[in-house]
Amino acid sequence: MIKLENLYKSFDDLEVLKGINLEVKAGEVVCIIGPSGSGKSTMLRCMNQLETVTSGKIYIENVLVSHIEEGKDLLKFTEKEASKLRTNLGMVFQRFNLFPHLTVLENLTIAPKLVKNENEEETKKNALVLLGRVGLSDKKDEYPSKLSGGQQQRVAIARALAMNPKIMLFDEPTSALDPELVGEVLEVMKKLADEGMTMVVVTHEMGFAREVGTRVIFMDEGQIVEEGSPEDIFDHPQMDRTKSFLNKILK
Repeated sequence: MIKLENLYKSFDDLEVLKGINLEVKAGEVVCIIGPSGSGKSTMLRCMNQLETVTSGKIYIENVLVSHIEEGKDLLKFTEKEASKLRTNLGMVFQRFNLFPHLTVLENLTIAPKLVKNENEEETKKNALVLLGRVGLSDKKDEYPSKLSGGQQQRVAIARALAMNPKIMLFDEPTSALDPELVGEVLEVMKKLADEGMTMVVVTHEMGFAREVGTRVIFMDEGQIVEEGSPEDIFDHPQMDRTKSFLNKILK
């Protein structure tokens, strides 16, 4: 579903990603863990082409969607073509990024209408189904400011699903939430995993990574240090850097 080949990303003189190679297969829940500043979120944003890589290749469903070498874009997609390629990827951010001037229902229907030209009645019907899935049917006419952080993030998940993506990317979706609200968001994500959604999740929630992840990747200093099953990483880490990180956060 996703393949990254020799991915590098720099911001001016700061090299954030240093030769990332990664494959995500259909139905996998890949959880990415590691210290702050290790390049986890940047890698996710490169997958979705919210950041342009410095060099490397990105494949989505076996289609080469980005190929840059020595700063040269070898594919040269138009913005319209690039936007179409991104529709298979749903993205949920740390900060909910909901449109404050739109109701919950309007937040879910705006992109399918504008980007995919879906008719209003069908879009609204689908949005109501999605709000039911995240337990917020009764909030359809509310504005985001009237919702708790957990509710806003569940709306953000439903909004991403409204585009009918084949892959969901989550960038630390619970890090901005009060502790008591984390569980309701993780529960929605667990349901998605149970339904077979392909997911890449940058997270500090080690319990979620252990329980729901099919594969866990530990990143540090812009590189993948170690990857394996949750049992491999949490119970039998091989690399000293992985052991050190887990010893600090699992105490």
